Amino acid sequence: MSWLWRCGVVVVAVGLAACNAGGVSEEGTSLESAESSLVCDVSQTCASGISVTCGSASGVCNSGADGGGWVECDGVRTYCPPACTCGATRYTANRYGEGATCGAAAVQARGFLTEMVAAKCPAGGCNVVDSLGTCVPLGPSRLDGFRMSIIRTYSCKEPANCQ
Repeated sequence: MSWLWRCGVVVVAVGLAACNAGGVSEEGTSLESAESSLVCDVSQTCASGISVTCGSASGVCNSGADGGGWVECDGVRTYCPPACTCGATRYTANRYGEGATCGAAAVQARGFLTEMVAAKCPAGGCNVVDSLGTCVPLGPSRLDGFRMSIIRTYSCKEPANCQ
């Protein structure tokens, strides 16, 4: 449709110039400003629920569902990231934390385990199961604090670039 509009503007501009109804340079300026205002936006909702979008000042936007979904603006195609699945490989990690109470020690241990899973699984962990260890005092006094271990079994979301 934009090529029809452009052809119509060119015909009008040539006609006006032939009749001396307007200067060619003035029409050239209005044609450029009309073209620069043409904008399109396109988006695609991916299987994972996120959206990919793009926009174009030239008015060339497309989208499609093949290959998991994509958007294209000015010839540049962006595909939907693959949806995540939970991997079959199970990992086990054991960390301990220390704190003024058993609860504080458990919070620290869980934090260490969360960091470990994030380092191992770029897209995140799944099917996480924590088993609490025994909370033991660090010294003869309750003021010495406590240590608690936690064993975490988990899988990684796959593929690594999923969302």
